[in-house]
Amino acid sequence: MKEKKSRPDKVSTAIILLWIVIAAGVISSIFNFSSSLEIANASGFGLGWLIFTLYFTYLLLAFFIWKIGQGRNWARITYLVLFILGVPMTIYSYLISAISTLSIILGIAGAIVQIIALIFLFQKQSSDWFKSKKKKVP
Repeated sequence: MKEKKSRPDKVSTAIILLWIVIAAGVISSIFNFSSSLEIANASGFGLGWLIFTLYFTYLLLAFFIWKIGQGRNWARITYLVLFILGVPMTIYSYLISAISTLSIILGIAGAIVQIIALIFLFQKQSSDWFKSKKKKVP
């Protein structure tokens, strides 16, 4: 029987970094709740929609991080795609909203941390581990 490969340190570090980004995002959304609510009300969606989208997004990202930790390659790729799609929307929201400069700086820092985590997740050692997890051991 083959010995299971243990998770590479870079994958473990990436997962920790992604959890930190989620925690910082939740904290930041609490501090920016009033400006987010103004945007939601102006667009006609209101408080319920705001709460749903904010926290559903965090729960969905947490699910992907959890699956990445289990070695699911599809979760790693999905997280990357969502990150790439989210960057333009995030930049746009910074341009049109009245959030604080500190929040924008934290958002940029969070994006940089996510980029570092994604680089770790897509390095050869990490990719090899994800491939090994895909193989079925009898």
